[in-house]
Amino acid sequence: MKSFRCFAYFSIVLSLICVNMQTFAAVIHVPADQPTIQSGIDAAKDGDTVLVADGIYKGKGNVNIDFKGKQITVKSQNGAETTTISCRWTENTRGFIFQNGETHDSVLDGFSIKNGVHDLGGGIYCKNASPTIKNCVIAWNRAAENDRGTGYGGGIYCFNSDAKIIDSIISNNRAESAYGGGVYFDGDTIIDDVILRETSFKPSLLNCTISDNTGSGVHIQSDASSEIRDSKIIHNSWRGIICTFFSRGGTLITNCEIAQNTGGGVEVSEYSILKITDSIIKQNTAKYGSGISCSPSGNVVVSECVIAQNIATQRGGGIGIFGSKWGDAEITRCTITRNSASERGGGIYIDSETSFRLTDSIVWGNNSDNTHAEVFVSGRGIVIKSNDIKDGLNGIGREPDGDFIYEDNIDEDPLFVDADRGDYRLKRQSPAAEMGPQSSVGGALSVTSVGKRLVKWAELKRR
Repeated sequence: MKSFRCFAYFSIVLSLICVNMQTFAAVIHVPADQPTIQSGIDAAKDGDTVLVADGIYKGKGNVNIDFKGKQITVKSQNGAETTTISCRWTENTRGFIFQNGETHDSVLDGFSIKNGVHDLGGGIYCKNASPTIKNCVIAWNRAAENDRGTGYGGGIYCFNSDAKIIDSIISNNRAESAYGGGVYFDGDTIIDDVILRETSFKPSLLNCTISDNTGSGVHIQSDASSEIRDSKIIHNSWRGIICTFFSRGGTLITNCEIAQNTGGGVEVSEYSILKITDSIIKQNTAKYGSGISCSPSGNVVVSECVIAQNIATQRGGGIGIFGSKWGDAEITRCTITRNSASERGGGIYIDSETSFRLTDSIVWGNNSDNTHAEVFVSGRGIVIKSNDIKDGLNGIGREPDGDFIYEDNIDEDPLFVDADRGDYRLKRQSPAAEMGPQSSVGGALSVTSVGKRLVKWAELKRR
């Protein structure tokens, strides 16, 4: 009985503490209580909310807005459509700054941030800080070249950050150096021989659209290893996603659509690690490796994906593995179809000196204007096992040997539901029923609007 009374007393005290904490959390209204967003932040304490009324906010106190390390929420009253931060193309002016160790409890919610100009992060700048950014539109910002000729992150720049970017649109931004027209993630766990942390930084893009940016859609490098999930990376003027330069912690792309990027879909290079799963990579164009490109020192694992309708003007329409010497590449349970290359390897181009594995996948109906429409193989450490590959070894043109293992593959029409309309699900009687994506991603690829009309793969190829 005595212990029960103690427990009840403790519960009551704890409840009172929580009530008091909620009581002391303030809501500061802008412009009713404070004239500018910055003055609202300056007046706020940890736990407070700065609530911003509808309107276009510009000028001193409403641009270059600094959270100053506070664990507060800065929120628009009615969302990004009615609340805009206008930087008016003014040099060295961006929307928001996070540079004082902000955590995920520092929340930016529901703003349009437009027309910023800065060399690092035209719209938002994060350094040594990890805020939560959600329900925002970051558009028409520019990363201008500085005196060193570099400008990174037209929309958002993050350095040494675990920032969470959620339910946001990052579009029509520009990086003059082409690095991260939409988003640029960078990190360094060791600076001046001092270990900052044992693990890499992991900023995330969750349920976002990164589109129509000039430069790469998302650029990830050094000790930044992003999670990109449930997002669309489309219509960017360079690669949709680039993972490069010692991004070794392992970037993860899950349930994404990477489509119609002019410089290719995804690139992994320079001692970086990338995993792609349950995603669609389609209708990208590039010189090499239009869907996925892996350099000599890249490491990539691709599973449960549809890679279709990509066009390479030279080699590797769907996937290009180029001179792999350090990294490994593994493709499993994927459908690779209707891709095109001018020289060779319409479906897959493999040049490996270490390790390449293709298993349980469908490689069918790809095209090359020269040779090896489906698969081109060169090098060693190559395993192709339990796949459905059109023309089989005759198309590959190389006999198995100690450096090339080819086992348990078939050469039979996989019986797509409607390939001409981009439906690459398999009919019930398909001989490849155990191959290709086993998740729902296979049914998600349908005819895509280009401009304002529906086109078929043949039309895309002629483009």
